[in-house]
Amino acid sequence: MKNFILFSISLCLLQVIIKVNAQLSPSYRKLHSAVLVEKKLYIFGGFGELNLSPENETNYNKNPDDRFFYLDVSTSFDTSNLPWRPIPDNVNNLPLGSLASIVTGGVAASIGGVKNETIFFFNNERDNAIKSDPPVHSYNSPNNVWNTQSFSGVRPIGRNQMRVVTDYSGKTYLLTGFDFTVQGVKRSDGLFVCDTINLNCAIKDASVFSRLGYGVTLLPNGNLVYMGGGDRTYIPVSNGFDLIFLYDPIKDRWDSKITTGNIPPKDVGITTVLGLNGDKIILFGGFNGDNNDLYVLDTTSFEWYVPKVRGKGPVFKRGEHCANVIGKYMVVTFGSNGVVSSKYKDSGESDVLLLDISNDSEYVWTNSFDPTLPATKSASPEQLSSNPKTNISVIVGCVVGVILLIGIISIVAFLFIKRRKNTNKAIPTPGGTDGIPSNAGIPSEQELSSRRRNVI
Repeated sequence: MKNFILFSISLCLLQVIIKVNAQLSPSYRKLHSAVLVEKKLYIFGGFGELNLSPENETNYNKNPDDRFFYLDVSTSFDTSNLPWRPIPDNVNNLPLGSLASIVTGGVAASIGGVKNETIFFFNNERDNAIKSDPPVHSYNSPNNVWNTQSFSGVRPIGRNQMRVVTDYSGKTYLLTGFDFTVQGVKRSDGLFVCDTINLNCAIKDASVFSRLGYGVTLLPNGNLVYMGGGDRTYIPVSNGFDLIFLYDPIKDRWDSKITTGNIPPKDVGITTVLGLNGDKIILFGGFNGDNNDLYVLDTTSFEWYVPKVRGKGPVFKRGEHCANVIGKYMVVTFGSNGVVSSKYKDSGESDVLLLDISNDSEYVWTNSFDPTLPATKSASPEQLSSNPKTNISVIVGCVVGVILLIGIISIVAFLFIKRRKNTNKAIPTPGGTDGIPSNAGIPSEQELSSRRRNVI
């Protein structure tokens, strides 16, 4: 009976372990959200069809684990065997019915909250007009808990064609590129600034930059850099990279910068990330016919150049993907090679691309992910959240190590001094040495042991 109980418990534990470590095979998608929280890269939404319909939405929602899941970046992996993980009890908890549908434009998602461990989902204005659900939902990663959030001020709007960024004070920035109505006023542009800590939202003027499919990057000084993208019909703006725009949240002011160098051609569906040293913006992907997947903008001189890159890069250019900096890598997830094309998938290329950006003089495309963090001069709120316990662990480990080292040195010094004192106290006896009479004979192991204890 006892053996049977032990076997049953072991079987249950094995099932739990298998379920926790189960790997998924996500479907192809574009225009999804990718948010890094601690050591999990969460993926939400996206779609792969050309003509979306309510039927598509219904079919998508039949599999919640394909709507919201994560990539485990706490351990090493190869892109040929990606550690996709399901979220516990996702089928019962995921509020798909109250999140804006992809048919109406989807949602925008970004990290936020006091500890940078919560994902905020902003519904679009079309569903807001139809449904009575709150426009903002949140998911707390450590506790696996969903909540609705009530923001004071203006009602925020999010869509999957809007790039969202969160600053160091927990404020998210959602730039629109379409007509919408807020507080009874119809607008054609706007920048929603939502405080995810104090739960309030305001709208700022963004008439100088009203686009979709653009790139936005948070600089170490807190300013935001916007570039590229297209108009409301998704046609790329001709001077999208010749003229870039900087927004200063403190002064609520827009400035423009003319760039030089090897300027990228106009494009839409791009991503931009900040380099590890904080002075480079890395541009990837898009839909134009240019052969270059990568461009770099030096933010000190505002000069563009094509970086030196080795390794086997992507065969097909990707657009409407996501890019996150995790450790020393730019991690690209999913994307398309045209309107709905998934050529990369058909060619056997992985859903995830890894670019090692630890060396500004030469980037490296690789298939292997190493979770070891490099020394960086700048880190985004996402990166700061990606390992909030590591710095504390290192500090605690160093302190404990120093204390142990001092303790060990003190004990050794004490024993050495005591041994010297005992040696000096020994009284020589004629015919013997070290205080041992010459007629003592060979001491037994017990006697030697007893002497050791006396010395110690």
